[in-house]
Amino acid sequence: MTANQKRTVHIILERGKCAWGQCYFCGWGKKRVEVSVDELKRRFEGFIKKHVSRGGIGRLKIFSSGSFLDEEQFPKDFVKWIVEIAEKHDIDEVVIESRPEFISKEKLELLRSGKVKITVAMGLELADDEFLAKYYKKGFKVEDYLRAVKLLRKYGFGVRVYVLVNGHPILYREPELQKRLLEKTMKLTLEIADSIVIINAYPHVQSDLWEDWIKGEWKPLDEKQFYELVREWKDNPKVELDFSNYNFIPKFPRSKRIFLKGVGHDYIVHPYYEVWQDYFIRFYKPPQGKNYVLFLPCAYRKPYTRSRTWRAILNVISGYPFFKKLHLIAVSSPGVIPYEYVKYYPFNAYDWPEWLETEEIKKEYIEVTKERVKRYVNAHKEHYNHYFAYFRPDSETIKAIKMAFEELKLSDKLTVILDNETYNQIVKEEFKPAVAHPLAIGKLRSTLKSKLQFEKS
Repeated sequence: MTANQKRTVHIILERGKCAWGQCYFCGWGKKRVEVSVDELKRRFEGFIKKHVSRGGIGRLKIFSSGSFLDEEQFPKDFVKWIVEIAEKHDIDEVVIESRPEFISKEKLELLRSGKVKITVAMGLELADDEFLAKYYKKGFKVEDYLRAVKLLRKYGFGVRVYVLVNGHPILYREPELQKRLLEKTMKLTLEIADSIVIINAYPHVQSDLWEDWIKGEWKPLDEKQFYELVREWKDNPKVELDFSNYNFIPKFPRSKRIFLKGVGHDYIVHPYYEVWQDYFIRFYKPPQGKNYVLFLPCAYRKPYTRSRTWRAILNVISGYPFFKKLHLIAVSSPGVIPYEYVKYYPFNAYDWPEWLETEEIKKEYIEVTKERVKRYVNAHKEHYNHYFAYFRPDSETIKAIKMAFEELKLSDKLTVILDNETYNQIVKEEFKPAVAHPLAIGKLRSTLKSKLQFEKS
């Protein structure tokens, strides 16, 4: 088997808890995982056999949410066993993670191999003692890190450095400081490392940074911001750029989830809604092939797909060819909500009692909703060809949507489906919800058919 046929694979082996567990930006290090060594061996052997059968392993990365060389997490015998398995299956390189305080001659003896290259990855983050102590709370100094690197080099081990950007609100607020610290860090790490990974910070649950994100004091860098910051090193063969090190979406632990019931300012711009709206604008990518938007109202029953209104809508349009081209998007007090996320918290756990609205609250709702629609449409304008809006003609939401398109000068791309004449007929019957009435649904179906039935897929 040639080296070219082998692949790079990674496995997460978590046990116990990170010995430090105080880094400002890290939630993984605060986790405790109870699992036996025998269970870890079973998982690891199964993983290795699967990938060896698929063509072999060139490079194996082991992520551990802590330190692989911490005996409290991984006993000595287990560490030696991992190396033996790697040798047995002809793995070229194994990359393990550790904090620098666990790098010692005794620990490195456990990793020695005549057949497998062993690389140790360590998180330096930024090469500045004051910042490491005061803001990142790393628990070591740059000299401690360099001592570990020197020992690794002495005994022939590879060195992989993790560099973290935007891991604290002060760096988000002061981009010039971030730039200076990154330049200082890269100058050092390019001298000492075999490989460097520049990582974009994301909000880990249980981290202090997560709390800053919810409070609006910090935001992750989007793709454009990140690559602009690191462009000086994008072509360096030693450097890997990790914009999205996991599938980031706004997540809320159960301990932080509350049912959001009420009207007014606090329930329009609630922090949970705000972080999602930012996500939909800066990180979200609309589904391929769905180039027509159908804006829809919310419903009392959550998720919306279980409501009478949404079931009536889906029943009447889902069988047509044009349905595959439609991207359903709810617009309500939490903001603009793409269909894929209507079952996510907090969109499945809120209520806006309309009967409690005042004229002042309605006015604020229209203004906030207008801006949210504008931002979403502007962020994804290259993706969509046309927009349809299906709401009561007297609703605050349709007023906000129309104003948004007027201000964007895109009114010609918006079709408002339910007209006053049809709506007034429904009102006379006192039918609720009006948008689930057969007349309204018929109007929706006929409009979409006439506009989209013969559009090319």
